[in-house]
Amino acid sequence: MTEYSLPIADAMRLADLVGIRADLQRVVEYCDRMIERYAGAHLKKCAFDIIGFTTHVDFIDWEALSTATCIAYARCFASGTRTTLDPHLLDNQQHLKVTHNFILALRDRHVAHSVNAFEQNSVTVRIEETYQSGRDIGAVAAGHERRAGLSFDSPARIRELALWWLGKVDDEIGLEKARVLAIAQGMPLDEIRAFGALKSGAPGEVHKPRKTYGRSRKRPR
Repeated sequence: MTEYSLPIADAMRLADLVGIRADLQRVVEYCDRMIERYAGAHLKKCAFDIIGFTTHVDFIDWEALSTATCIAYARCFASGTRTTLDPHLLDNQQHLKVTHNFILALRDRHVAHSVNAFEQNSVTVRIEETYQSGRDIGAVAAGHERRAGLSFDSPARIRELALWWLGKVDDEIGLEKARVLAIAQGMPLDEIRAFGALKSGAPGEVHKPRKTYGRSRKRPR
């Protein structure tokens, strides 16, 4: 049996959903790693320990995972070549919506841009009480301060949010697969074959692919 590409306009949403699902799965994996290494209840040595402070934290690793988490999640809602998830689906999920807004704000004001409440760059001079004029100033200092990543309780909340979205995405993928299947079943086989067969052992690659995403078919009633 040969597998053929189906690059028709009506399959675009399904393709987009697969990409979105991959991003959300990454979010869960990043959160799992942060929890396992630094922020999990299993790291507490006694009932009075504070999660995140009872073991050594590699803050470079923490910041890298935090950044990757924010970027992967924001990709599901950022405008671009693929369609996005509808954030209004969170309107009746207030505790999840708070986390959603926090991640996007962190991505916009901290990860993607440098001027924000999470980062401060400063230029200072030291003035002794004995100085008589500015000529007595001997040097200028430049400093940089920044919070390194998410708070220690964030990964669990973000993981819950990503799993909620994954449930929505899986439901929509099921509907889209059924819809696209119905369209494919109504197409001539020669037309499908003309799109090109997938290369053996190389998922996603096709022989002589034909760009036809601009072509649209009516959805079956």
